[in-house]
Amino acid sequence: MLESLVSFMLPSNILSRFTVVKVESNAETLFIHLDEIASAEYVNDPNIESKGFLAPVTVRDFPIRDKAVDLIVRRRRWKDLLMGKCFTDPMMMSRKKKPATRKSLRLF
Repeated sequence: MLESLVSFMLPSNILSRFTVVKVESNAETLFIHLDEIASAEYVNDPNIESKGFLAPVTVRDFPIRDKAVDLIVRRRRWKDLLMGKCFTDPMMMSRKKKPATRKSLRLF
């Protein structure tokens, strides 16, 4: 129930890439746990194998009703079986499909 309500507060571009898996709160902070959605492109490729998630990253978002908001984000990790290398899906910043940089994203 709480996950559904929180999804109305998050931007649609976040919800298109992540699912709300858990919401917790204490007196000062609202914690929203997000897991990256598995890309069908990778799931359906026999040469790519899921390796679970990277360590979670906590991002401080804008406050809601005087409560701090922490987004606890888990990105998926994939392995290219042909190359033997692990990778993550690149984050896109805009409709132009320009890859995000660490500087521009500051959270992943």
